[in-house]
Amino acid sequence: MESPNPKKRFKAPVLGLLSMLVLGSAAAVGVVMPASATVTDTYAGVGTWFDKVGDAGGACGVPPAEIESKNFVALNVWDMPNDFAGNPSPRPIPADKSSIKGMYDNGLNCGRWVQIKLSDFCSVANGGAAGEGICRGGTWKPDKYNGATLNAVVTDSCGDGNEWCRSDRNHLDVSRYGVGQFTMPDGKPAGDLIGAGAWNNRKIDWSFIPAPNYQGDIKLAFAEGAEQYYAPLIITNLPNGIHGVEYFDGSTWRRAQMNGDNGQRYTIEANSPAKTSYTIRVIDANDELLNGGREYTFGRADCAQGSGKCGPSQNYNPVTYTTKAGAGS
Repeated sequence: MESPNPKKRFKAPVLGLLSMLVLGSAAAVGVVMPASATVTDTYAGVGTWFDKVGDAGGACGVPPAEIESKNFVALNVWDMPNDFAGNPSPRPIPADKSSIKGMYDNGLNCGRWVQIKLSDFCSVANGGAAGEGICRGGTWKPDKYNGATLNAVVTDSCGDGNEWCRSDRNHLDVSRYGVGQFTMPDGKPAGDLIGAGAWNNRKIDWSFIPAPNYQGDIKLAFAEGAEQYYAPLIITNLPNGIHGVEYFDGSTWRRAQMNGDNGQRYTIEANSPAKTSYTIRVIDANDELLNGGREYTFGRADCAQGSGKCGPSQNYNPVTYTTKAGAGS
């Protein structure tokens, strides 16, 4: 018996927003990967699975049609073993409670890629109900799927009150599709592990990796509700995650505000009093300016009836940008 982790999804608050944000298209400009964007620490946890993110997006804020891959995962919001009550703290988790932050890290790991490697299988149904432990009454055993791997992108968060999402800091919730896409050590497909009764919320080892086979550049779009004086933006197709966005206000670079802990959604300001044009640069997961500080300039999205405002049915309004080399290029 498999044990999915039912959540659905876009539970994270979007602070200060009345509407949802979005993703977009970009010019095919090559991205230079930073030398430090290599496989880092390996984390050991247990893997569960879930069906999908909500129509407006998972906790990172990306609508499902705009996620780079159908192989995607959620990371834990809270690291609070044996505490299964509701929402233990506000989101984003405030600085004075930083000790309880899980691997979701208030959205700072959104848009990053992970490589997952399968380890042992639980010999009994692996329920994970609150307070009852993981693999209770059973033992962990290797099988033929040990060593199978999958690359997946972080697009959601796990904050549910169960053993996995609270007591296993390094737990990964893997998309149902992704569970069927693992590759065996000999390069052959592992097949549908759930259908074969071979998932059962296995032990896993995983690491952050640069985006595999990366092409092009970032993608940008305005959200539902975007207008002249309100510019919510989603950033995707990231080579190494996103730790921040800076916008140019016409004279100074300023740090944009993340929307709640939706790590790929930021509200930006225009680069001129007319508020018709925007210029941004992106800070990656290494806290470095992406592509040496490459600048991305774009106008407002083409929204409903030429009104300049993105309507309630348009939760993704892509923009086309031009680029300029940054000072560090």
